[in-house]
Amino acid sequence: MNAMHQPHTVEQSTWEASRATSQRRFVGLRARLTMRSIVFCSVLAVAVIVLSSTTSSAFSIVRFDGQASTPQGAPVTQAGAHADVSMDLQTSTTTDADGMPVPDGTVRDISVNLPVGLLGDPTTTPKCTAEQLGAGFAGTCPDSTQVGVATVHTSSSGDFPVAIYNLVPPPNMPAQFGFNLYQNVVHLNARLRGRGDGYGLAIDIDNIAQALPVIGAQVTLWGVPADPSHDAMRGSLLAGGLCNDGGSMPCPAHAPRTPFITLPSDCAAGPLTSTVSTYSWQNPSDVQTGAFVSHLPDGTPAGADRCEKLRFEPSIEVQPDRAAAGKPSGLLVRIRVPQDDNPDGLAVPPLRKAVVTLPKGVVVSPSGARGLQACAPSQIELDDVTEPTCPAASNLGHIVIDTPLLADPLQGSIYLAKQTDNPFGTTLALYLVARGPGVVLKLPGKVEPDPVTGQVVTTFDNNPQLPFSQFDLRFDGGDTAALSMPVDCGPKTTTAELTPWSSSAPVVVSDTFHVSADGSGAPCGNRGFSPSFNAGTTSLAAGGDATFSLTFSRDDAEQELSDIAIDMPPGLLGRIASVPLCPDALAATGACDGSSQIGSVTTAAGPGDQPYYLPGKAFITGAYKGAPFGLSIVVPAVAGPFDLGTVVVRAALSVDRSTAALHVQSDSMPTILQGIPLQVRTVSINIDRPGFMFNPSNCSSMRVSGSIASTSGTVRNVDNHFQVAGCAALPFSPRMTLRAGSRGHTKKGVTTPLSVTLSMTNGQANNRVVDVDLPRTLNAELNVVNVRNSCSPAQYQADACPVQVGTATAITPLLRDPLVGRIFLVRNGRSLPDMMVRLRGQGDASLVDIDLAGKITIPKDLTVRTTFDAVPDVPITSFRLDLVSGRNAPVGTVRNLCDASVRKASVAKLAFTAQSGKKVTRNQTVTVAGCGKAASHRRAARKHKRSGKKSHRATKKGSRKAAKKHARS
Repeated sequence: MNAMHQPHTVEQSTWEASRATSQRRFVGLRARLTMRSIVFCSVLAVAVIVLSSTTSSAFSIVRFDGQASTPQGAPVTQAGAHADVSMDLQTSTTTDADGMPVPDGTVRDISVNLPVGLLGDPTTTPKCTAEQLGAGFAGTCPDSTQVGVATVHTSSSGDFPVAIYNLVPPPNMPAQFGFNLYQNVVHLNARLRGRGDGYGLAIDIDNIAQALPVIGAQVTLWGVPADPSHDAMRGSLLAGGLCNDGGSMPCPAHAPRTPFITLPSDCAAGPLTSTVSTYSWQNPSDVQTGAFVSHLPDGTPAGADRCEKLRFEPSIEVQPDRAAAGKPSGLLVRIRVPQDDNPDGLAVPPLRKAVVTLPKGVVVSPSGARGLQACAPSQIELDDVTEPTCPAASNLGHIVIDTPLLADPLQGSIYLAKQTDNPFGTTLALYLVARGPGVVLKLPGKVEPDPVTGQVVTTFDNNPQLPFSQFDLRFDGGDTAALSMPVDCGPKTTTAELTPWSSSAPVVVSDTFHVSADGSGAPCGNRGFSPSFNAGTTSLAAGGDATFSLTFSRDDAEQELSDIAIDMPPGLLGRIASVPLCPDALAATGACDGSSQIGSVTTAAGPGDQPYYLPGKAFITGAYKGAPFGLSIVVPAVAGPFDLGTVVVRAALSVDRSTAALHVQSDSMPTILQGIPLQVRTVSINIDRPGFMFNPSNCSSMRVSGSIASTSGTVRNVDNHFQVAGCAALPFSPRMTLRAGSRGHTKKGVTTPLSVTLSMTNGQANNRVVDVDLPRTLNAELNVVNVRNSCSPAQYQADACPVQVGTATAITPLLRDPLVGRIFLVRNGRSLPDMMVRLRGQGDASLVDIDLAGKITIPKDLTVRTTFDAVPDVPITSFRLDLVSGRNAPVGTVRNLCDASVRKASVAKLAFTAQSGKKVTRNQTVTVAGCGKAASHRRAARKHKRSGKKSHRATKKGSRKAAKKHARS
């Protein structure tokens, strides 16, 4: 491999001469210590660099290189092979007065970053204790614990070969190696670098003692430590080649042949880089670095090759805690990758990418948002090796990783990542955090639910090049589990695409579990739909203000809710005039002003016994979908740490033409947001704006009825009993005036206009029946009524009656503008037509249509009676009806209305029946207009004549009294 040396200069001849002098003492031994070249080093170290009496400020690295090879010295580039590895580090020196090399600085710390994917497995070799390593001048570690050799180069005493041992690591350290150089114990501390460095291995030598003038070191670690080819270099090399276990070299390991070093499995990465950093005791701020890329002996850069020879045979297991249809459940996802510990074979490549697709119907549960929090980037610190500070409430489950590199499994947590503020910018993401001695792994995973079906696909890419035999992800269960099961029974299959670092082609694996009705095998049957329904007012006082509440819900096993239609009881109304109507553009986007709010909404979403409750608001709007008014139900979909936007459900609010009862028809509710099925269980609406809604003034038994539809198209009719009380306490005092005649329309036998005005006081019972018997001085123009003016019911419904016989105006406190309309005569199969009053609202209520039907009859006394027997239970402060005169007039005169006697006889009989049942009758004189000046003169003459007669009688009476008095006298 082509070494990438630092651009430092050094007198190589001086260094070589000094080293040659010292080598003469170990020439025989050094012949057996051929330095192995290596591309990738698992756990290496660089030997001690110590104090010199002469130093300079030119401390630098002059050589840093390494190679991988067989025990016989042949280069190895095969991916996944178990090869020996070596590295060589030399620092700069100067020549003293005696011509000897002297270090330019005393090394304090050394840190070597090994290539990503280069692995050392300390669990395959027995371990030496710290006490054994420190005993004597070379240690007494068993030969079975030796994993390599090192040669320390000094400027004064030549080269010192030492054995490197696998040590029992201290707490919070994954592995430790070391050697004893004349009672100078050197520790090589292994650590795992962070995610930003691909979780590669590093070796640190800290606070190196200052005892000998060290100018460099070569370190070799064995691919298979117990291999007999290393017996000649095993034992206490400083003691002349004695075995620690007794006897003299060669020293057998007395341990199984197991692999220790494994080369990377990523052939696509090309040549890999190793780096070193160091600084001296004299100048700690002056960090010196070096690097090289993997290369062949001739210097040609080369990486791992022949990845196609590696075997990768994973499997997956996915099983829920409780596979009950439609219920929340925990979930175990277990990936197995069988390892190969054959020292003469090739290692199994680590998993690079996992794409797991859960079965259709296994979806994210809104119930899981209860009490849930999320982990922010500043809390997870993905590229850091420190413990994360994610909130405990962001924990979704537990992970366990069995790796051959550690004696005990890594264990940790599954954290929910913050929405969009995660490495993928997605709504859903996960962080896996696994912990071991000195190891903190942090893996981000992207979660992508299908926006239409909610099917969950989770991807973990660029995973660490660290082997594992089993990887368990166990998501917590219970009612607040993050996932819920499909609503239908049967087999459910999970598929996974698992890609190793050795290839770009994934291996597809799968596993199946079965869903049942109860999680124990019971069949599901047909998914029904029987939603519950409850509606009514919080106060039942007749005519009083009230809050209207409506709740409908379904069970987990039922079809999902779609839309609802409600028919309100007659008289249960709202004061539209008291609230500004939200414009359509704002209503459509959920941006209505607070002044238009009339109520509150609560939606329960998610399966199980603990759904998530979402608060919302209800606003009154202008016309919507042909109805005069509408509702905008606005629910911010903010659940725990998730903000899925604002849900807006519109509803048309229409008014019945005959009863003025309200009818509400909602649009379909959304079923999924950003791939998360809402699984709406309950919707509660409270129309609770003070003074907006009020009860009927009719205490009859009524119903709140309607229909609820499911997303599958099933429709269920629902209703609730509704009845108010206290109607008898409501006052009832209607007042009516009638006015007939106009200039030219008062004499006998002509048509005449007729105006009727009804007045009511707020807070009273409303009218239900109004009877008006005209005096016998007025009659119906039967020919006109029956033939010329009347129209068919179809013509009336189509607003196509040819003749209008009058107009009407109604003023109600419910609307800002009066209701105005036209009056028609409509044939209905009886001898006389009905008087139909069509009222239409104005302004924002322009689509309000109310029909009042008055039945015209002629009783035995030959008067004309009009009965409105189905007056809506609506407060009306003023109602005026004006019938025209002329050719189309329905009313005519029987006698001259301007005659005094006729006027006196022009008394209408009125009968009123309240919605509460109270009755009021009254005789009401008809005011006559249009008699003119002639009539006034005649009335004055008659008055004068009457006055004259009275004066004459008085005169005559006075004369008689005077005569009698004269006679007596």
